[in-house]
Amino acid sequence: MQKKKSFFWIVYGVLLLCTALIGAELVAWLITPSWPAYLLRPAPVSVNAVAQWSSGMPDVTFATNSWLMRDRERSVAKPPGVAFRSVFIGDSFLEGGFTRAALPARIEGMLVGAQHEDVEAINLGVAGTGPIEYYYRIKELGLSLVPDAIVLLFYSGNDTVTESFPQDAPLLPFIAELPRPSLLGRVAPHVTWQAVNAMRLSGAAQGGSYVPNEREIIAEALDKPRAEGLAVLVRLMHQHYFPQLEPRVIEEILGRGGERFWSEFVPRRFDREYLQGWILKGLISMETSPQKFSMTPAEAAAAVSADEIKATMSWLTATDRLVRSHGVKFLVAVIPVGTTDPDFMDFWQPWPRYSSYTLGRAAIHAAMVAALAKTDIRFIDLQQDLQGVRGAYRKTDLHWTEHGHEVVAARLAKEVLALRR
Repeated sequence: MQKKKSFFWIVYGVLLLCTALIGAELVAWLITPSWPAYLLRPAPVSVNAVAQWSSGMPDVTFATNSWLMRDRERSVAKPPGVAFRSVFIGDSFLEGGFTRAALPARIEGMLVGAQHEDVEAINLGVAGTGPIEYYYRIKELGLSLVPDAIVLLFYSGNDTVTESFPQDAPLLPFIAELPRPSLLGRVAPHVTWQAVNAMRLSGAAQGGSYVPNEREIIAEALDKPRAEGLAVLVRLMHQHYFPQLEPRVIEEILGRGGERFWSEFVPRRFDREYLQGWILKGLISMETSPQKFSMTPAEAAAAVSADEIKATMSWLTATDRLVRSHGVKFLVAVIPVGTTDPDFMDFWQPWPRYSSYTLGRAAIHAAMVAALAKTDIRFIDLQQDLQGVRGAYRKTDLHWTEHGHEVVAARLAKEVLALRR
């Protein structure tokens, strides 16, 4: 009798849990972005935040389609008249939050202008994602679009990972940001999307400033005469981030760039630079850190982690295998960091320890290119196109300027035509 009662309560509990989960999924379905938007966008689009940053650039508008991608409207099925469909996978370099047009739109425009009106270049770029998300984005959606080619943009600045691709069936976590697989995601994807955002588990939702009105304080400081504005920034950093440092130390670090640093942030029609708290914090932190940084290309190359390169390559290799198993052409475009831009390097020269980050990532870029060259993965090194090009990179957020976008779009438009052959 006791066993029967125990069995009853176990079954009752399971049924109750399933009923609650089904109910929660139905409610979440009502307030979650529709498919495929919830698979693509791990966090709500902060259009207001982007608009606030872009307010000083009247030529820049940020709009998303029904998939929540910065692109024109697309269909899952290939439209009539489209003979070659290319899908672009990547992070904020594809999303293009601060540019007049995202990279795929520029590529498609160049191809149409060259009388290739039957080619699509679909933008599936999502900021704050990397090779692991790229793999699952392709698996869960990209291949469903039945593309002729998939182009993956790998940014050497932050796209390396330490987690290797699982060779056997992975032990799924209870919850993970979509499109990564998880136990909850398998049965209740809408609940998963809501829970990930509520708990700020997605890469796009993490980080940010915790100082009230920090953005406004910095903006007001930049509007003041240099000496007054510098004093405001020193107080901000000393009060909220570096109370252990003498204000004069902070002032010396932030004042190294002189008028050139200050003038970089004036309003412009486009390519406006935005000084953010994390930049100031990083400058001060690295320039005062007792840690030893790689200060030469040789030191940076020696510091590259072979395990990190190997783990990252495991995801690119798995992605290549996945895409080609569906008869789709695959191309990896490796994006270098701003060390290729003489203007970028000159701007950050007064802060050698802070600049060591990009030096280290340049070494990782070289290591990734060398690793790709040992495989049969089709790839291009965009450093060949960007090396020595002045004004190709934004100084503060390390993304391409309008000019940089045009240089890369021209190269990738040629690559799309090469894939078509």
